[in-house]
Amino acid sequence: MSLIMLILLCLLHLITGLGLMGLLKISLRPGMNISLAIITGIGVFSIVPFLMELLFIPLTALNTWLGLFVSTALCNIKYKQSFLLIRSTIGSLSFKPKIYEIPFLLLIGFMLFVSAWRCFYFPPTPRDLLSGAEAIAEFAVREKSMLNSVFTVNMESTNNQFKPPYITSLQIIYKYAGFEFGQVWLILLVGSFVLFLYQVLLKKLHRIIAGLLLVFFLAIPEMYAYTFMALFDYSNAVFFFLSLYFLQLYFEDKQQKQLIFSGIMMAMATYTRSETLILAGLILPLFLWQWFKVKQGWALLLRNGLLFIIPSMVIYYLSISLFINHYLPVSYNIGELINKDIFHIHGLLLKVKDMTNELVFGKEGKAYYNWFIYLFLFLLSMELLVYRKMNKPACYWFYCIVAVYVGLALSSHILPLMDITHSIKRGLFKIFPLMLLFAQNNRLLIGWSNRLKNWENPIREVG
Repeated sequence: MSLIMLILLCLLHLITGLGLMGLLKISLRPGMNISLAIITGIGVFSIVPFLMELLFIPLTALNTWLGLFVSTALCNIKYKQSFLLIRSTIGSLSFKPKIYEIPFLLLIGFMLFVSAWRCFYFPPTPRDLLSGAEAIAEFAVREKSMLNSVFTVNMESTNNQFKPPYITSLQIIYKYAGFEFGQVWLILLVGSFVLFLYQVLLKKLHRIIAGLLLVFFLAIPEMYAYTFMALFDYSNAVFFFLSLYFLQLYFEDKQQKQLIFSGIMMAMATYTRSETLILAGLILPLFLWQWFKVKQGWALLLRNGLLFIIPSMVIYYLSISLFINHYLPVSYNIGELINKDIFHIHGLLLKVKDMTNELVFGKEGKAYYNWFIYLFLFLLSMELLVYRKMNKPACYWFYCIVAVYVGLALSSHILPLMDITHSIKRGLFKIFPLMLLFAQNNRLLIGWSNRLKNWENPIREVG
């Protein structure tokens, strides 16, 4: 029964995601379409119970399932476009791995299997989850509301009950689907993300190099642990990366649909972790850089910036300002959490220094992230020493990496509760997919990939 429900939910995620992609006419390679659609469908479903709560609709099993089917139908309101996208995706789907690709795929598959089993078999264990989203979801299933008995308990030692209802909503859905621990949605998200990343890497890199990079990425110790511990940070990294990926596509192709989808993904990232809005603001200078290149007028610059940032601002208002201040039965003054000496620049620089010393070059940093950051620094050094300058895609991803790094320090400076050993340590998850895309555009790796491809398929002279 559990397997049937998992297949049903996976299909609903897929159809919902493809429907939204069809509305915006977003189409990539077939495998990328499927993985992106599942991730998008999970994001859409995570909003459904939350919106039902805002509308005072009881979160019964029947109402929740009706809400999911209604959201699927709304995303596929232009059913002809959805059908064409589904038909083209399924019809063009093929899987023909090379022999040398199989070891990487088996290793990646084994790592994902371990995560999937732990998601299914073991109960949630992180303190942040048990004192927040999981507790609220468990009582929501019993009391049919997120505003339940959890808020009658004295939990003044934590603020986890005030975090956005992203995980709470997904836990409710999957508990009603018969999964006692709920968190099976996480492996669908992680598996789809890994598949998406692999196909992105294959656009420019040889399969051997792409496979090695993906194994290094998936084996980041701290990040791998969160492929089976359902907290906000892995989901946040997924949606944040997708936003920046489609933003780069927009800068290359100038298709507004890609900018709109980027804005939606950034809104989902903000929904998972509200401080992501600060990072979104640090991405906005890219629009100014693009304007300097094309000189298309201030009106276009303003419109594009608003299309990117407004969805995040709306979801922040709904999930934080409105929900916390006007729905929750207990008060939570966010203003009291803000640093009163916010303009003390020395404090910000100290945060950057502490992050660098502890999380990048410190012993604990190696235990958390292995050698992945050092791999990025090596590739960056080779790019600058051998080629003297970076190509445009590498420059884009390098800026995003710096923006995230500085943005996390800025977030910790503004909100001191975001400490380095917990929040920032997990916040750095966002930086690793960006480093992976920097590696994809590294000319040293591209050169090696071209040599491997030429050796594998030598050009034969006709004579």
